[in-house]
Amino acid sequence: MTNEVTKRTFTTRTPDKPGAFMLACKVIMEKGGNITRVSYKRGGLNLFIEVQGTRDQLNAIEKGLSEISYVDYVPRIPIVLVMEVKISDTPGSLFPVLKIIDKYDVNISYLNSRAENREYQYFKIGMEVSDPQVSKKILDEVSEIYLLNVVQYNGNYDELDYTVEYIRLANTIQKLFSLDDSKIMEFMAECRSASAMLKGKGQDPTVVFDKILQLANFIAYHRDLNFKPRITTHQLTEETTLTVIEPPCGSNTYVLRNGDALLFVDSGMGIFSDEMITELREMFPAFFSMDKLMLVTHADADHCGLLSVIEGAEILVNKWNADRLCNMARPISDEDAYNYCYARLSRIITDFVAPDAKDIKVIGGEQTVEHDDFLLLGQIKFGDIELELYEGPGVHSKGETVILCRGPKLLFTGDLYSNTKDVTPERGEFNAIAPFVQTDSEDELERLTDARSKLGAIMDSIGRSGMIVCGGHGNIKRL
Repeated sequence: MTNEVTKRTFTTRTPDKPGAFMLACKVIMEKGGNITRVSYKRGGLNLFIEVQGTRDQLNAIEKGLSEISYVDYVPRIPIVLVMEVKISDTPGSLFPVLKIIDKYDVNISYLNSRAENREYQYFKIGMEVSDPQVSKKILDEVSEIYLLNVVQYNGNYDELDYTVEYIRLANTIQKLFSLDDSKIMEFMAECRSASAMLKGKGQDPTVVFDKILQLANFIAYHRDLNFKPRITTHQLTEETTLTVIEPPCGSNTYVLRNGDALLFVDSGMGIFSDEMITELREMFPAFFSMDKLMLVTHADADHCGLLSVIEGAEILVNKWNADRLCNMARPISDEDAYNYCYARLSRIITDFVAPDAKDIKVIGGEQTVEHDDFLLLGQIKFGDIELELYEGPGVHSKGETVILCRGPKLLFTGDLYSNTKDVTPERGEFNAIAPFVQTDSEDELERLTDARSKLGAIMDSIGRSGMIVCGGHGNIKRL
């Protein structure tokens, strides 16, 4: 990173006269460097100065010493950058790209085009730029208007590296999932935003980009014939069954059935919607004509994927989750910046689409009020059982909801609890790469412990013995 502190040794040539070393020290001091070691002998290249500073500071020191003839300044090797831009095959479409390049007074060293079909062309545009910031600005601005890839790059400059990485990541994502250009440009826009946010906090955007690539590769492999969820069915009462679908990644999907009615609790990732509908049709042959109600423990993309896919279903959520389903936005803090950016990018690659607002019904009032308890939102009668919906204190996510049935004893916890000890092999593999590298703060751990203690008190009020706990991920657990 450009603000990372490192050391560099300058082999300098100083005149044999009073104040010569002081002049070198003045340059280093003015540029923000710190001298850590000095060696001197009279004549020729005679003064060796080890300096600590950021890359930008050290570059400025090198230039400053060259201006007083203490070092022979060697200009940077120009950055060779070749971008391939997808441009609609219409008159004048290339002009906005050329205008951006011209704005930064950069010469084009290479230009080649090929027609893919009658609708668009691919233009390869090569440039040699001495300033990495200029290259970054050109890539950022062109990617705002056209889909592009970086096909050649010889640099090693952190700020530009991040931009090249997210552009190449976007192209890989498009190939993995055959996403349309508008979706990939949306992904690039999110990457630009994530990169700027993390750099502003002194954090490394590549941490998020690497995790997203791992997620994308894992999902792509486990689609279609490799989608092999663990599915179990449990008889709760004479009339009502519980089916548990554990996908290779994403949340569990819980389906209660009573006669011709289905009730869902969470619904996994949208990217697996075709596979999930196939499974549901096999389990419930009359699936499309059955009545459907969908509940959400919290509005994360990996728990809400089928909300926009299952037609005719009523979606019942609290006000917090209703709002977040529309924009997937979370409050941002220094501690969870990585998670925030990861969530924004994974929303796109997991194919989350917000459900139609007309299908959403809010339970528990139209206000969002922060609290530290489990508040009863209301009850739902489903066949011969009754479910109670409680809004939690928002430890994992604002608006997190737990769902309790007193008879039979049944508890849906969302991500307040996951059975990580009993997962499928695929899920175990995913857990090793997935979210997210973050050390929980002491305060967060205290809040989670407090929330689980309060949830435990609700469980104790009806007796834990015989209770089935349905976590966000992993097998159910019978107490």
